[in-house]
Amino acid sequence: MNKKQYQKYINNFRRNFTQFLRPGIGLSCHVYPSRDGGGILEFTMGESVENDDIYKEESSTLGEALGNIKQNAFTGDFGGITFGGTNTILEPNRIIYIKDSNKKEWNEKAAHTDVLNLLNKGQRSQK
Repeated sequence: MNKKQYQKYINNFRRNFTQFLRPGIGLSCHVYPSRDGGGILEFTMGESVENDDIYKEESSTLGEALGNIKQNAFTGDFGGITFGGTNTILEPNRIIYIKDSNKKEWNEKAAHTDVLNLLNKGQRSQK
């Protein structure tokens, strides 16, 4: 995948998601591309957060890319981890998506579905 394809997903995600945020809340994205065409998107939101997209150096695998992100869902050696589809990690003020190289994971419909899934998770946790 190229930068344009990552950016298109990010723009679609941001357009779909920010309508549910309070005014003044920004949504930045760090992009960790993977040589196999997948990538990790680390969205951070908050009042002092700029709507900025920062592209990191390409990693050989998604597991290697995950090793570059401080997160609490996985520990150990990430070299042997493989991911399929879209995987979501929710942490305070952060949403981390680990997406494989399937083009269906990166289109406009996927961005819309990812936002709906986030909102549904939020509703379930409030019950």
